[in-house]
Amino acid sequence: MKKSSQYIFIFLALLYLGCGSDKSFDNSIFASNYSGSIVVSTVATDPSTGPGLVSLFNSNGQLVRVLHDYFLSGEFPTGLAFVGPSSIIVSIDGTDRIDQLGLADGVVSPFAVNTSVTAAPLRQIARSEATGSVYVVESSTATIEKFDSSGTRVGNPFIPTTVGACTLATPYGIAYIPTTQRIAVISAAASGKIDIYDKNGACITQVTTAPFNSGTPTGIAYHAATDKLIVTFSTTHAIYAVNTSGTAPQQIFLNSAVINTPKAVTTDANGYIYVGSNGTDTVEKLSFDGTTATRVTPGPFIGPSINSQNPTALLVIP
Repeated sequence: MKKSSQYIFIFLALLYLGCGSDKSFDNSIFASNYSGSIVVSTVATDPSTGPGLVSLFNSNGQLVRVLHDYFLSGEFPTGLAFVGPSSIIVSIDGTDRIDQLGLADGVVSPFAVNTSVTAAPLRQIARSEATGSVYVVESSTATIEKFDSSGTRVGNPFIPTTVGACTLATPYGIAYIPTTQRIAVISAAASGKIDIYDKNGACITQVTTAPFNSGTPTGIAYHAATDKLIVTFSTTHAIYAVNTSGTAPQQIFLNSAVINTPKAVTTDANGYIYVGSNGTDTVEKLSFDGTTATRVTPGPFIGPSINSQNPTALLVIP
């Protein structure tokens, strides 16, 4: 009996050493499979008060860990993209670079550092699934920068303010359309618009009609299940679906008590839509049947908390 008790004690001690640390447990589980995890970047209304966080949540919307706190260095994350197999890239407002973060440990390494990446301010980013190229919105210069998969700058810039019939004006959101390898950019000026470019940066079309010319469009994401673009409007709080040409707009969700001042939006492989609600410091998860978007959970999917305060970008790990 005594020997059995000793064996039990040794077993429990080994179990404790293997799983006693939250960090060790998280790393062992999440390093093997991040698919479905959600990354949220945040910035306060007044950047001088923080938070400037990049946080990792599991597929149920539960916080796993803070990957990095940019407020400590006076910087703020504004865009997210997945580079795999277990890391993301982050556009940083307040400096001239794009960081790469490890999902398991939050280790930061530079992805792209270039003085042509205008820091005031950078906005959202998109990544080509075909080539690994990264597209970055520069709001102050009204341009789009491109970097190849190794972080080397392409173009000078890749998309200038005016290309053919396309003219950027306070660009904010950007989406890559994998079916056509085109890039869609939302301009959030007083008279908003959507511009569609081909993979070489040539203008395909510009749409300036309603609802883009009002309501301040800020977020955009490609929805693979319907081959649509999902667009958020920060002053009207509305969410629209449009064709990948920017045509046939259809309002799919409007409830300012649930989603207020949305600026960040993303989708997942199952067709769900995730929207950052700056007015409520939450992230909402919506189902979308091609006509109407419906809230999945009775309360916020994520937040409210410091980890979801004024979301600037969202990412679901594929």
